Amino acid sequence: MRLTLRQLLIFTDVADTGSTTAAGERVALSRSATSGALNELGSLLGAQLFDRIGKRLLLNDNGRALLP
Repeated sequence: MRLTLRQLLIFTDVADTGSTTAAGERVALSRSATSGALNELGSLLGAQLFDRIGKRLLLNDNGRALLP
């Protein structure tokens, strides 16, 4: 599996919105496709990038390290 620009764009959109649904709407993907791309990115990097607080996704230290 390789890192893709699509995964990085979804990652930054989720970081910005705190939601896979809202991020998916930005890039015209379903919530499940957005979540899948985010999970693939986390698996590829070997780290969880977000913590779930209720329905919101918040960047954890690993996620913050990935942002420019």
